[in-house]
Amino acid sequence: MSGFRATLLTILAALALGPAAQAQPGRALYKLPALAVGLGNDNEGDTIPGPTRPNGSIHPSPETPNPSNAGYNAAEPISGFAQLHSQGSGGVTTYGTFLLSPQVGQAQFDEAAHLSPKADEVLAADAYSVRLARYDTRVEVTPAHYSAIYRLSYPDTDQAQLVFDVTRKVGGLVASDQADIKLFPDGKIIGHVKAKGYWNPALIDIWFVAKVDQKPTAWGVFSQQDRLAGATEGKAGPDERLGAWLTFKTAKDRPLLVKIAVSFTSAETAETLLDREIPDWNFDRVRQDNQAAWNARLGEIEVSGLSEAQTRRFYTAFYHASTHPRDRSLDQPTKELGSPNWDDHYTLWDTYRTLFPLMSVLRPSDYAANLNSLIHTFDKFGAADTAIIGGQNYHVGQGGDEVDNVLGEAALRGAQGVNWGDAWRVTHFNAFERRRPRYLESGYFGVGDKSPEPNNQRAKSGSSTLGFALNDYFAAQVAAKAGHADEARILKERSANWRKIWNPETTSDGFNGFLMPRYPDGKFQDVDPKQGWDGKVHNNVGYYEGTAWIYSYGVLHDLPGLVEAMGGRVRFNERLNHALDAGLIDITNEPSFATPWLFHAVGRSDLSSYWAGEVFKHFTDTAYPGDEDAGAMSSNYVFNRLGLFPKLGSDLFYLHGPRHPRSVIHLEGGKTLEILAANAGADHPYIAAATLNGKPLSRPFVSQAQLLAGGVLRFTMSATQGQWAYDGAVLKADSDVPALIDGKTSTVWTASAGQSAVFTRPAATCLKAYTVSVGPAEADPAAWRFSGFDGKRWVKLDTRRGERFEHRHATWTFALTAKAYARYRFEVTQGKAVQVAEIELIAADASACR
Repeated sequence: MSGFRATLLTILAALALGPAAQAQPGRALYKLPALAVGLGNDNEGDTIPGPTRPNGSIHPSPETPNPSNAGYNAAEPISGFAQLHSQGSGGVTTYGTFLLSPQVGQAQFDEAAHLSPKADEVLAADAYSVRLARYDTRVEVTPAHYSAIYRLSYPDTDQAQLVFDVTRKVGGLVASDQADIKLFPDGKIIGHVKAKGYWNPALIDIWFVAKVDQKPTAWGVFSQQDRLAGATEGKAGPDERLGAWLTFKTAKDRPLLVKIAVSFTSAETAETLLDREIPDWNFDRVRQDNQAAWNARLGEIEVSGLSEAQTRRFYTAFYHASTHPRDRSLDQPTKELGSPNWDDHYTLWDTYRTLFPLMSVLRPSDYAANLNSLIHTFDKFGAADTAIIGGQNYHVGQGGDEVDNVLGEAALRGAQGVNWGDAWRVTHFNAFERRRPRYLESGYFGVGDKSPEPNNQRAKSGSSTLGFALNDYFAAQVAAKAGHADEARILKERSANWRKIWNPETTSDGFNGFLMPRYPDGKFQDVDPKQGWDGKVHNNVGYYEGTAWIYSYGVLHDLPGLVEAMGGRVRFNERLNHALDAGLIDITNEPSFATPWLFHAVGRSDLSSYWAGEVFKHFTDTAYPGDEDAGAMSSNYVFNRLGLFPKLGSDLFYLHGPRHPRSVIHLEGGKTLEILAANAGADHPYIAAATLNGKPLSRPFVSQAQLLAGGVLRFTMSATQGQWAYDGAVLKADSDVPALIDGKTSTVWTASAGQSAVFTRPAATCLKAYTVSVGPAEADPAAWRFSGFDGKRWVKLDTRRGERFEHRHATWTFALTAKAYARYRFEVTQGKAVQVAEIELIAADASACR
């Protein structure tokens, strides 16, 4: 054993591989994920059929000729089994690295020459198995964290072949700048590739070490088109193919075992990890350890009251939300082994919205490790980028610098175990050096400005300006946490830069004001707000994977400002309903993940509950509603099913209510959060009441701290909307003037002095305010009286004279001394043919009226 390997083994022994996962007695949750879900390549998921460990580094899986980005097409024959894959990533393919191809007969290197139909295929979380019909060979594989073991049951033959392709990637393409391989007569193979042409365009060094439990009878190397029988070494230059083969004499009753580890550090690291994780040839032990690992991970959430199919679909999503990012903390140079190293972020632009918030609740220790890994990446490379793939940065520029969003959100959510001074070094660099020059100078990213990508396909004026403004907001949170108050103030002010591209004159479908691309000279680009990437037409016009309609709802860090910019509370509500009804929001893609929940911002959480149900319908029994995106889609599903959703830019989670009776979240440290929902079901989407640990919730949110404290979150669900009278809710009421309660400012009630409208609730409800909205015409009310009926007479609650509304569709809010009545009246006291568009009754916390 080399001195390096002895030292590394000692370090790994000290660090250990973490506590062994313990399956709960009698539970077999690992059987529930259906890995066939999401395999489709047409915006159905691009998921991986092969097994991995929770956040495992290696991910062995079958390869086919014309696959999805995950390497597989269920309708095609199999060419072999690669060791690395990416889940749900669109665009350029990555991995499919180190193909292992079992064959019988003369060893074939060209993939088209050794394709095999499949039979008896079994996809499962603990192991994958298939019979290669062409070779009458059964292939089984089960992974550890960094390594995997294959059990190959060949027929009786002296021409059992094991072929390795070192230089290929998904689809059988050559993806190598250089490569080398070395065979040892005792049955060990060492290979290396400097991979290129991946999603991350950096050159990526990857090594593997494989060992077999039977001595080969022959071997050789494939170099380009040459077969070098008996050769034990080979090298290849740019775009040159390289592989090798081993020949065995096999018997049906004695499978050939192959174990393999992959490292992004060195061959020595790969072999050390292999020998530590799989020191013997016990396939079943590795599989049982994998079962225990998935039982432990999937056991973090229990769901009850679902059908068998719904239960399997939930745990499938939870499984897919547990593959990325990859924990490669032990796959590092010796001097870095004390630092966490989480990899394969495809990309933070996708995963910061739902995957990281889910991790923050279920596994705060992993959450902190990821945060510290971003700092570690910054210290290694001088930057931590939105995409970190294969151990290398990629400043991809999809929106902005999403590392800031991950760190800033963590600061807001009170993440523990992070040195915020170190985190500030990362966000400070991004905020004051990495933002694009025009943004730093003029406050916006201009049409045609240079991006990190030479073809400038991702960075766009509309989306990147908003992205940078969001980055500034999140960087401000880190600055404040680190004690840099002046920088926090500057960045908070800079986060208002979204207004630099807000064009109030842009009109679409009768609504004014959109985030619009802006030229360097200050003029707005003339783009139809509906033009661009809408889930059907994939065209980046002014926005990355979106349109003006989509991105104009992305000001998540300044929702009060956005509501006002869109015309006020009621106009915002009307516009958002129209956008969702008309399909102008692509709820199958990340920029719109949070949009259906924005009704919470105007006291209409009931509408968020409705649209959460509509979002859920896009997740079918067999597919995701788009690329799965490394856990982004699946974590979206998990949150939606549980009845809550992260409110980005805060420490809160929206409440929309579960569609099933019971969930139990087993939190780190032993606490549990039980989520109960009476009357739950798809036909009862609305919350009628909610309590936490027996106390009524006064707002439609729970905080990070409340979730992590555990307890019982209890909902009463209803088929009728508007029953939950939380503080700030718009109360549902009947009225003798329907136009005043239709949620629109485009419809109006025309009245003159002395005319009134009455609003009736099923029961007296505590009221703290009411709103008055005006419509499209300038015929606004200036004087009115607002009263409540005490059973005998109308009691004056508020009187107004000389009121003025500054713009069309405006909504003004008028505070009241909290009172509880079942009937309210709005009476015009001055004017003729004045127009009122909407009256809202705003609930108070019930305790205010006691």
